[in-house]
Amino acid sequence: MKKQIIALVLSLVILFSMSACANSDLFTGEDNSVQTGVKAYGDPKISVDGNAQAKVENGVLKVDAQDEYISDITVDSQRIWLTDGQYTLESCTDKTRIEITSVIREEAAAQKAESVILSIYDSDTNSYSVTWRTEKADYPTVKISSESASEEKTVSAYCDECDTGYVNRAVFYNLDYDMKYTYTIHNSNGTELYTDTFKTGSKAPETVTFMHVSDTQDEDFNGQVWAKLMDNAYSNTGSPDFILHTGDMVQYGGKEELWSQMIGNVQSYASSVPLMLTSGNHSYWSDYLDGASDIEYNHTTIKLPEQKTENGQYYSFDYGDIHFVVLSSGDSESSGVGYSQRKWLEEDLASTDKTWKIVAIHNPLYSTGKYGSDKDRNKVARSQQKKLGKIFNEYGVDLVLQGHDHVFCLTPPMDENKNVVKCETKTESGSGFDTTYYVNPQAPVYLMSGAGGSQNREAFEEYEESWFSKAMDVPDNTAGYSIVTISGKKLTATYYEYNYSQNTGKVSYSWGIEKG
Repeated sequence: MKKQIIALVLSLVILFSMSACANSDLFTGEDNSVQTGVKAYGDPKISVDGNAQAKVENGVLKVDAQDEYISDITVDSQRIWLTDGQYTLESCTDKTRIEITSVIREEAAAQKAESVILSIYDSDTNSYSVTWRTEKADYPTVKISSESASEEKTVSAYCDECDTGYVNRAVFYNLDYDMKYTYTIHNSNGTELYTDTFKTGSKAPETVTFMHVSDTQDEDFNGQVWAKLMDNAYSNTGSPDFILHTGDMVQYGGKEELWSQMIGNVQSYASSVPLMLTSGNHSYWSDYLDGASDIEYNHTTIKLPEQKTENGQYYSFDYGDIHFVVLSSGDSESSGVGYSQRKWLEEDLASTDKTWKIVAIHNPLYSTGKYGSDKDRNKVARSQQKKLGKIFNEYGVDLVLQGHDHVFCLTPPMDENKNVVKCETKTESGSGFDTTYYVNPQAPVYLMSGAGGSQNREAFEEYEESWFSKAMDVPDNTAGYSIVTISGKKLTATYYEYNYSQNTGKVSYSWGIEKG
């Protein structure tokens, strides 16, 4: 799916260091739809897509827009984001220096950066991203510096138009491991819009801790419940390495004001700790979209496998010795994850040699709630039990994190035929509560950690008790989350209940997995 870049450019100047790469021919793009190549007699090759003219003269390529729109410019097949700055690309027998100058609109000074989300962009290259929203198009930049270097680098961001305004993205490639960074978002006037810090993970961490939270949507309290829950979680456990959210961030995914409100209340967390999003039904069921689409795609920036994102997005990433897979159950309202995604899932799981494999998905396979246990509403769950369960078992998935039903439930190891796979258990005492571990389980365990917002629910009255080792209704005025810690071959998950009317939290249940 091709995204258009809104460019506030009236003139661009691209200067080549190798004059042998230049011509004096004139080329014109047509109506923002036809891509016309500008080819020098040698390299580089320049293409312009949009209502613009490109003229090469005395080693200088000049691009003039006929209006205020250019969708794309590439040099040697590398895309140039249309922002002020200098870039270096390999070209000819030397390097090409590219200078771009843009005309600034006065309203850029009034821009605000909203819904700022930090994410792991690509774990293979230790690259992170920051995504934010603006009401108007602009030429943003992000300046980033580390504790180990006094020099500040400028990263060119890009701005895409979407259903509900503009989404801005910046990617920080090839960062150092175990390093604290500070980033500052600027508009095209150079005005500072937002600043924060984050720390990259270690290359081979001995311990990894992440937070599992889900279904934070909150109509009654405008996102304040999730904010209080996050305060409570950090006071209890400290900062996790990242947050894994299993869907339904907001009640109406297509309403940007709810995202701004929701993220605004937890902004200090969402912009400083990687927030990895899972697509939930409130981002792909039409009743909640108000005509919008690509909801998670337009709020987070992650290196995705090739896919369509209208009904959710899927991806994977590594953290230490753990491989995480984030699925979208929005392919079909009757069967959940579709064939193409399942094919990708098999290939992805087959490609990893990590000790731990963890899957995140919104619509559950096993749940004591209505979408897992009510035969009139659990069609997706039943389909995924068979189709996904087989893949999970074949490729050794250890844990499946779920959402959608707003209850707490935990299964023993389950095979693809809905049978419990028996294994040894052991219980350890410490920190005022006991933790029960599955020892060398031969099938995945399925977990639902309640709702992170105000929409707590009770279990469905007729669930299959043999499928669950622990099942609890979430009490009134209570939200929930789990803190998962993996150290070597031991995983410990602790579920916390947070009473937002009394602002108190407590450990409600602790369990784990131990590998031999």
